[in-house]
Amino acid sequence: MNTILEELRKQQIKSSVLDMDQQSETAKKEEVKLTGVYRCRACGYIFDEALEGKPFSTLTECPLCHVSPGGFMRLR
Repeated sequence: MNTILEELRKQQIKSSVLDMDQQSETAKKEEVKLTGVYRCRACGYIFDEALEGKPFSTLTECPLCHVSPGGFMRLR
């Protein structure tokens, strides 16, 4: 009985470690993606993904002049 429980605990620990590894990899990928800088062509507002902490793809409109994301130009 103890061996079965021990084996289940080992499997659960392995599964938890794998989940943490996957979360870590996902976080690293997101960090890499947050490097873009975009400027609104209408008002000049700068959207820096690193400063905002989110990707440009989440932007629905310019917070200043309400232009759609299509009105932005990528700077880098």
